[in-house]
Amino acid sequence: MSDNETVFSKNRAYSPTWFQTNSVVVPNRAMNFGDGLFETMVFDGVCIRFGNLHLARLEHGLKILKMDASEVDFFELEAFLQAQFGGQKLRIRWNLYRAGAGKYTPIHPATTTQSIQISSFTVAPNIKNSAYISTQTRLFPTAWSGCKTLNALPYILANIERQELGMDEVILLDHRGFLSEAGASNLFWTKSNKVFTPSLACSCLDGVARKVILAEFERQNIPVEVGEFLPSELDQADQVWVCNVTGVSYIAQIGNQKYATTPFYMSPI
Repeated sequence: MSDNETVFSKNRAYSPTWFQTNSVVVPNRAMNFGDGLFETMVFDGVCIRFGNLHLARLEHGLKILKMDASEVDFFELEAFLQAQFGGQKLRIRWNLYRAGAGKYTPIHPATTTQSIQISSFTVAPNIKNSAYISTQTRLFPTAWSGCKTLNALPYILANIERQELGMDEVILLDHRGFLSEAGASNLFWTKSNKVFTPSLACSCLDGVARKVILAEFERQNIPVEVGEFLPSELDQADQVWVCNVTGVSYIAQIGNQKYATTPFYMSPI
């Protein structure tokens, strides 16, 4: 598998199985309206890691977007990956968008077109040296805030800003000024051996890695506070880290504040 993405598509109106493609039908509702969802997943050569959590979030999002979840066959997808790419560790992006035409009112509101983008897996860096809190981009609450929708403009703009500033990570606030998440990851920090993370009420993604880590802390009886926190909370933190399904990255510095980067715990990610 090269660094270039291999793309497969499926639409039951045309093909009941996955087929490799270098093109998509244009126009489509993903391009015109961002009308769909995606999941970024890790295939470990045998199965999709934390597949049940990815599937639960995807089905929840499909229900909110009023799309037909019966067309989603996670186990068929996993079997396809096993047959085609068994033994390889890969990054899988699974896109599902509303099929058909129409303008704001879809002609076929429930049916979906699916695609998967397959590329080599790259683990998240252990340490991100520099981070800052964005004053330009804020996150707003919606019924789909916790889902990964095809409209990702806040994260795109935030990461463009991050690149322009020469930073390794960006921390985003919600519309009220509470800490929310990072540019492509959920946010955690520790203070006096207690863990803190923003509530989903702060418009952050309902991350799979976030769920796994919170479950692990509960198993280990590590105290966790999930809530609404102002940026000043990070001034008193001992450690700050961000996480998604590619791994955990510790933040070395935000502004003038430096943090320990020795792993706080053995990560299950």
